[in-house]
Amino acid sequence: MLFSEEKLYRVEFIKPCRIYESHSLLRFRNSSILDVNNLGSKQHGVIPEGIKGWVIKKWSKLYFSPDENQEGLEFFTPPEQPHILIPFKKIENHYKRLE
Repeated sequence: MLFSEEKLYRVEFIKPCRIYESHSLLRFRNSSILDVNNLGSKQHGVIPEGIKGWVIKKWSKLYFSPDENQEGLEFFTPPEQPHILIPFKKIENHYKRLE
């Protein structure tokens, strides 16, 4: 239906994938504005190698949804909400399909 998610296949990242730039305002959803040590980190906005998840179809579009409780999620997901949808076009050519 329109609001349902359809899991298509599992993927694993074989190389790091930048989904937003480190100078973007999106980086503040992952760290405190007052955390001066993290402001220079180049890891924010990067999906690290080895992250697994699902390619899903929702609203007639493709998205990547990472599995919960993996190391490295803190660099590209909000701390209290690991279930996010990343547009498929941002992750193309950075993953391998799992059987």
